[in-house]
Amino acid sequence: MSLYNQISDEIGQMAAGEQKWIGQDLPLESMMAVVLMLKDLDEEKVIKVRRQNRETHTGRKQVDRVLVEKL
Repeated sequence: MSLYNQISDEIGQMAAGEQKWIGQDLPLESMMAVVLMLKDLDEEKVIKVRRQNRETHTGRKQVDRVLVEKL
């Protein structure tokens, strides 16, 4: 299953108003694509991006997980 399908299924199974961290078990290299996908879903009013957590281990401060709320 592709990463896109996996995350879409995860979001699809959420109840309205439920919040969930996305990406905590994904490698940082994949997170850039995930963040873009979540922003698209936010623009389509499927979810609301509540918070982006940035890692501090590499010094690049890349997004390592995103808190989303199902609308």
